[in-house]
Amino acid sequence: MMLKRVLFILIAVLFALFLIAGTAKALVGLKALGFRTLVSVTGGEVPHDDAGFTNILLFGQGDSSHDGKDLTDTIMVASIDPTKTQSVVVVSLPRDLYFLATDKMGKGRINSLYRDYKGYLRGKGMEAPEASKEAMREVATEIGRTLGIPMHGGIKVDFEGFVDAVDVIGGIDVTVPEDIVDTEYPDENYGFETFTLSSGPQHLDGTIALKYARSRHSSSDFSRSARQQQIIVAMAEKAKAEKLHRDVSAITDLLRVLAEHVETTFTVRELIALGGVADDLDRSRVVTMQLSDRNGLYNTVPEPGGLLYAPPRDLFAGASVLLPVSIPEYPVTWKQIQALSRLLFPMRSIYLSDPSISILNAGAAPGSARALSNELIRYGFVVDHVANAETLPDQEKSWIAQRTATEQTPEATFFANLLKLPMQESTELTSEEMRTVTIVLGKDYRYQAVQDLLE
Repeated sequence: MMLKRVLFILIAVLFALFLIAGTAKALVGLKALGFRTLVSVTGGEVPHDDAGFTNILLFGQGDSSHDGKDLTDTIMVASIDPTKTQSVVVVSLPRDLYFLATDKMGKGRINSLYRDYKGYLRGKGMEAPEASKEAMREVATEIGRTLGIPMHGGIKVDFEGFVDAVDVIGGIDVTVPEDIVDTEYPDENYGFETFTLSSGPQHLDGTIALKYARSRHSSSDFSRSARQQQIIVAMAEKAKAEKLHRDVSAITDLLRVLAEHVETTFTVRELIALGGVADDLDRSRVVTMQLSDRNGLYNTVPEPGGLLYAPPRDLFAGASVLLPVSIPEYPVTWKQIQALSRLLFPMRSIYLSDPSISILNAGAAPGSARALSNELIRYGFVVDHVANAETLPDQEKSWIAQRTATEQTPEATFFANLLKLPMQESTELTSEEMRTVTIVLGKDYRYQAVQDLLE
């Protein structure tokens, strides 16, 4: 297919690693040689950081017929914890995220860094396969440096691979959150067609799943990122539910997809070892986040990941770009996004528990509870109650409420440490005011941004 503009959702880590593990299992065949034995004999060591996390950059790009085929319009960071939480954290980076400077690749939007650096290396005489892998490595290294985490490799897939993979597993089931009517979906002849999809439960084949992932004129780039992550999870769930590692025919077809459409910086031995890691993952334990400009700073409602903003286009030759919010620093810094990394990846157990939070103003300056709520929401926490403390007199000090004198949940302890507040029992607060975590703001409370709290 020749498409004017392609946004791709890739066979991401949950599915790709399950596929690797399943493929190996299927090819083992004989029970005499178990999968664990295969991994121990043929697999290399899984690269990981000091915390035991393996961090992978996932790229999605156009196929060879697309004039922008080397633009990577889908980029996600996947962080795997195979031991403590058996979980994966996936963060989507919007294609318009702009790097004002990089170590080796100059400046530009994130979706063009791979293409431009690969072209530079080709111009220096490097062969195409190695130039591609080196460009993947450098983009991964740069993003890891920006986020403050080591990156251990990259996986890249084109859209034909995505379509084929969805079809091989028999399609996927998703719940579409809202009706989609996209009258400007690019067709095969550089024109447009109308793509519609009703809200509610839907079974999607590969072609429709791609359209669902790509559609952008009926919603935002950030809604599209959420749909892409939804598809990743659906693929992983389908692969597990259908026990595809026992279906030799499906495995054969998926091996073809991998060979023709998937590229990676990992060695074969590392991939086999990663397959062993994937076999230990709990596919229900997934944390997703999309960086966006829904930051709540301009009379808008903040959303998780709302740590970006759109600067005036005339500063970038009319191009639409996104930069990290850097208040109060200037020029642009990545401190808030690095603060998110310091919470989201190492403290993933808190995000997995998904605690509800109540913030009560009991003597703090007006607006303090809302300001703290907005900040916590931007970092991915669920604040579902913000109000004045009706049952408490004004408090001299701020504190975290406990239901009993001995109750110290991991969630409450985490926020007590983050906000540097003591924990104390409360018998006066009502059940309507209490949540998993209840924060009481007294007269001493002074707002601090999360990035400063982590210093």
